[in-house]
Amino acid sequence: MVSLHTEIKELVEQAGNDSKSSAGDKHETGRAMMQQEQAHLGKLLSTLEQQKSIIERLNQQTQSQVIADGSLVFTSDKAFYIAIPLGRILAETQEVHVISGESPLGAKLKGKKTGDIIEMNGLTHQIKFVF
Repeated sequence: MVSLHTEIKELVEQAGNDSKSSAGDKHETGRAMMQQEQAHLGKLLSTLEQQKSIIERLNQQTQSQVIADGSLVFTSDKAFYIAIPLGRILAETQEVHVISGESPLGAKLKGKKTGDIIEMNGLTHQIKFVF
Protein backbone atom coordinates (compact mmCIF):
# COMPACT_ATOMS: atom_id res chain seq x y z
CA MET A 1 0.00 0.00 0.00
CA VAL A 2 2.99 2.28 0.53
CA SER A 3 3.74 2.23 -3.20
CA LEU A 4 0.11 3.16 -3.98
CA HIS A 5 0.42 6.19 -1.71
CA THR A 6 3.66 7.10 -3.51
CA GLU A 7 2.10 6.71 -6.97
CA ILE A 8 -0.89 8.87 -6.01
CA LYS A 9 1.42 11.56 -4.61
CA GLU A 10 3.53 11.54 -7.78
CA LEU A 11 0.44 11.89 -9.97
CA VAL A 12 -0.76 14.86 -7.94
CA GLU A 13 2.69 16.49 -8.22
CA GLN A 14 2.82 15.85 -11.97
CA ALA A 15 -0.60 17.42 -12.44
CA GLY A 16 0.48 20.46 -10.43
CA ASN A 17 3.75 20.87 -12.33
CA ASP A 18 2.20 20.33 -15.74
CA SER A 19 2.10 23.60 -17.66
CA LYS A 20 0.17 24.54 -20.76
CA SER A 21 1.96 23.82 -24.00
CA SER A 22 1.21 24.90 -27.53
CA ALA A 23 -0.52 21.57 -28.00
CA GLY A 24 -3.50 22.39 -25.77
CA ASP A 25 -5.58 19.31 -26.61
CA LYS A 26 -2.61 17.06 -25.95
CA HIS A 27 -2.11 18.75 -22.58
CA GLU A 28 -5.76 18.32 -21.61
CA THR A 29 -5.73 14.65 -22.67
CA GLY A 30 -2.62 14.03 -20.57
CA ARG A 31 -4.16 15.75 -17.55
CA ALA A 32 -7.40 13.75 -17.93
CA MET A 33 -5.43 10.49 -18.14
CA MET A 34 -3.52 11.40 -14.95
CA GLN A 35 -6.80 12.17 -13.18
CA GLN A 36 -8.27 8.84 -14.29
CA GLU A 37 -5.19 6.98 -13.07
CA GLN A 38 -5.33 8.85 -9.77
CA ALA A 39 -9.01 7.89 -9.32
CA HIS A 40 -8.20 4.26 -10.18
CA LEU A 41 -5.34 4.13 -7.68
CA GLY A 42 -7.54 5.79 -5.05
CA LYS A 43 -10.21 3.10 -5.49
CA LEU A 44 -7.60 0.34 -5.35
CA LEU A 45 -6.10 1.82 -2.19
CA SER A 46 -9.54 2.08 -0.57
CA THR A 47 -10.31 -1.57 -1.42
CA LEU A 48 -6.99 -2.76 -0.01
CA GLU A 49 -7.46 -0.75 3.19
CA GLN A 50 -10.96 -2.24 3.64
CA GLN A 51 -9.62 -5.76 3.13
CA LYS A 52 -6.77 -5.11 5.59
CA SER A 53 -9.32 -3.93 8.16
CA ILE A 54 -11.39 -7.11 7.64
CA ILE A 55 -8.33 -9.33 8.11
CA GLU A 56 -7.34 -7.46 11.29
CA ARG A 57 -10.85 -7.95 12.72
CA LEU A 58 -10.80 -11.67 11.84
CA ASN A 59 -7.65 -12.17 13.89
CA GLN A 60 -9.47 -10.83 16.97
CA GLN A 61 -12.53 -13.05 16.70
CA THR A 62 -13.00 -16.17 18.79
CA GLN A 63 -13.61 -19.59 17.33
CA SER A 64 -17.24 -20.57 16.81
CA GLN A 65 -19.01 -23.68 15.58
CA VAL A 66 -21.36 -21.47 13.54
CA ILE A 67 -19.90 -20.25 10.25
CA ALA A 68 -19.07 -16.54 10.23
CA ASP A 69 -16.35 -14.27 8.87
CA GLY A 70 -13.05 -15.86 9.86
CA SER A 71 -14.32 -19.45 9.76
CA LEU A 72 -12.40 -22.24 8.08
CA VAL A 73 -15.01 -24.57 6.62
CA PHE A 74 -14.50 -28.09 5.29
CA THR A 75 -17.34 -29.43 3.17
CA SER A 76 -17.75 -32.84 1.57
CA ASP A 77 -15.54 -31.78 -1.33
CA LYS A 78 -13.82 -28.42 -0.66
CA ALA A 79 -12.33 -26.17 1.99
CA PHE A 80 -13.33 -22.52 2.36
CA TYR A 81 -11.96 -19.66 4.43
CA ILE A 82 -14.53 -16.90 4.91
CA ALA A 83 -12.58 -13.64 4.78
CA ILE A 84 -11.85 -11.58 1.66
CA PRO A 85 -12.12 -12.49 -2.02
CA LEU A 86 -8.65 -13.91 -2.70
CA GLY A 87 -9.61 -17.02 -4.63
CA ARG A 88 -7.97 -20.41 -4.48
CA ILE A 89 -4.74 -20.82 -2.47
CA LEU A 90 -2.62 -23.79 -1.49
CA ALA A 91 -2.06 -24.03 2.29
CA GLU A 92 0.60 -26.70 2.72
CA THR A 93 -1.09 -29.59 0.87
CA GLN A 94 -4.70 -28.39 1.23
CA GLU A 95 -6.40 -26.31 -1.45
CA VAL A 96 -8.51 -23.61 0.22
CA HIS A 97 -10.94 -21.23 -1.45
CA VAL A 98 -10.67 -17.85 0.29
CA ILE A 99 -14.01 -16.14 -0.25
CA SER A 100 -15.86 -13.11 1.03
CA GLY A 101 -18.71 -13.61 3.44
CA GLU A 102 -20.64 -11.28 1.13
CA SER A 103 -20.24 -13.57 -1.91
CA PRO A 104 -23.21 -15.77 -2.86
CA LEU A 105 -21.50 -18.90 -1.48
CA GLY A 106 -20.21 -17.08 1.60
CA ALA A 107 -23.69 -15.78 2.35
CA LYS A 108 -25.13 -19.32 2.05
CA LEU A 109 -22.46 -20.72 4.38
CA LYS A 110 -22.79 -18.05 7.07
CA GLY A 111 -24.91 -19.17 10.00
CA LYS A 112 -24.58 -22.86 9.13
CA LYS A 113 -22.80 -25.46 11.28
CA THR A 114 -21.29 -28.94 11.06
CA GLY A 115 -23.71 -31.40 9.46
CA ASP A 116 -25.75 -28.76 7.59
CA ILE A 117 -26.18 -29.05 3.83
CA ILE A 118 -26.20 -26.20 1.32
CA GLU A 119 -26.88 -26.19 -2.40
CA MET A 120 -25.05 -23.90 -4.81
CA ASN A 121 -25.19 -23.98 -8.61
CA GLY A 122 -26.82 -27.39 -8.57
CA LEU A 123 -24.13 -28.87 -6.31
CA THR A 124 -24.79 -30.08 -2.79
CA HIS A 125 -22.16 -29.45 -0.08
CA GLN A 126 -22.35 -31.04 3.36
CA ILE A 127 -20.44 -29.16 6.04
CA LYS A 128 -18.01 -31.58 7.69
CA PHE A 129 -16.00 -29.29 10.03
CA VAL A 130 -15.98 -25.65 11.10
CA PHE A 131 -12.93 -24.04 12.73
